[in-house]
Amino acid sequence: MYEDTEEIDFTKLKYVLYARKSTDDSSRQLRSIDDQIAECLALARRLNLNVSEPIIETKSAKKPNQRPLFKQILSDIRKGVYDGILAWNPDRLARNMKEGGEVIDMIDEGYIKDLKFVTHHFTSDANGKMLLGMAFVLSKQYSDDLSQKVTRGVRRSFAEGKSPAPKHGYIRDEDGLYRPDPVTFPLIVKAWEMRAEGTSIEEIVKYLNDSGYRRIIKSSGRKVKMTKQILSDLYNDPIYYGVLIQGGNEVNLTELYNFQPAIDTSTYTQVQSLSYRKIKANKPHKLAFYPLRAIVTCSFCGGNMYAGASTSGSGKRYLNYRCDNKSRGCNRLKKSIRAKVIFDFIYKYLESGLNFTEADYNNYYKDLEKITKEKREQVKIKIHSKRSVLLDARRELRNRALSLTDLNNKISDTAKKVTEDRLAELKALEETLSAEITELEKTIRDPEADRLTLQQFLNLSKNASVIVQSADVVVKDEICRLIFLNLTVDEEKVASYQLKEPFATLLKHRQIVSSRGDTI
Repeated sequence: MYEDTEEIDFTKLKYVLYARKSTDDSSRQLRSIDDQIAECLALARRLNLNVSEPIIETKSAKKPNQRPLFKQILSDIRKGVYDGILAWNPDRLARNMKEGGEVIDMIDEGYIKDLKFVTHHFTSDANGKMLLGMAFVLSKQYSDDLSQKVTRGVRRSFAEGKSPAPKHGYIRDEDGLYRPDPVTFPLIVKAWEMRAEGTSIEEIVKYLNDSGYRRIIKSSGRKVKMTKQILSDLYNDPIYYGVLIQGGNEVNLTELYNFQPAIDTSTYTQVQSLSYRKIKANKPHKLAFYPLRAIVTCSFCGGNMYAGASTSGSGKRYLNYRCDNKSRGCNRLKKSIRAKVIFDFIYKYLESGLNFTEADYNNYYKDLEKITKEKREQVKIKIHSKRSVLLDARRELRNRALSLTDLNNKISDTAKKVTEDRLAELKALEETLSAEITELEKTIRDPEADRLTLQQFLNLSKNASVIVQSADVVVKDEICRLIFLNLTVDEEKVASYQLKEPFATLLKHRQIVSSRGDTI
């Protein structure tokens, strides 16, 4: 133990210089990274300290186990690589009691022989550790208090119709209110009109980009073109007729200030309905089951490959995947790739096993919010969109049913048949929408529903290859969907792949560790 700081020759200790960017409040950036480092180095020169190259962290210290570099520093100190830490202020080391307590424990155990701060004088005696603990407590109190104030501020701003979320076609004025962008707003209005007339999303994307549409990212100044995905999401967003959704809540902007909508509610409903035009009443038919539907994508155009069976000259049937995208010329390339090629890749990939452990599982799910605020917001927007179509379908269903009753003896058999067919279609649409809305609402209520149990996780990690190779086609498909987000293929092979969570994050972490030369 080092109870008497006078007995330590600080010039013989090796310090690690640790700087951390504050993510809690940009307006309270007391010192930038460069300033922190400069003042720490100035202190090191005055005291003749032996200091390492600066280690710069960008992760928040509000919650424990979020900073890999800080965690590595503590590990290195236990190994004797460093004797102490040099930082600008104690709040750079911790704003939570777990890591603050860990630092104090390491001082008690003699691993950390000294701490040096620009703004705080530390001694390793009882009083010094008490003052350090108080500094950590005050840092945590500030962080918690700030979080509460920010939350209240966000709620108050939202109630006033203000939001930080960027919206295509709008800019935010100095009061934080949405105003039409003089350049892009007319193009967005035209995009809604074109979609309401039945123009395809692909054609509208081309029209917008050819017309010079660009959204400027404020933080970087980068100009972003319109894409099919962006436009599809835009058509679901009710802000374009005046309803703002954020964090599961909604406000009508037209009732709060002179907000200018791009469309009216009837146009919004009409555009939402386009997604359901092909839904017909249920008819008896048999569907063939093809595995990996919608997760095998084309490397040329990025679209989904179509699964289907074909027969060879010898009479054998094979499962194939093909891309018929005419706009990118994929239909002129090799007609298909056999499913065997894709599954052989999957078998080989899984042969060695994912080999993740219980510790990997616990680390991934610790403090994880399965659905973030942003995702919840997206789900709420989808629910709003589907409810709009459902309301319109029910209205038409009611009116047509009443009209058929009132005019039963006055219309021709043909007209009556047309009306009855439309009623059946509307009923099928109503059932489909109700089921989709129920599923989306369930996602919000139960965000942990798709979480694997520990045993399921470990079984998949160790036995996925055996399971996939030996199971029937339905089980093969289900297991692959638990592991793979997509498989991108060219004319002859699997060109790339993406894993689903938690495997994607765990594999990425494993690769980072491996690149540093550590044992996996």
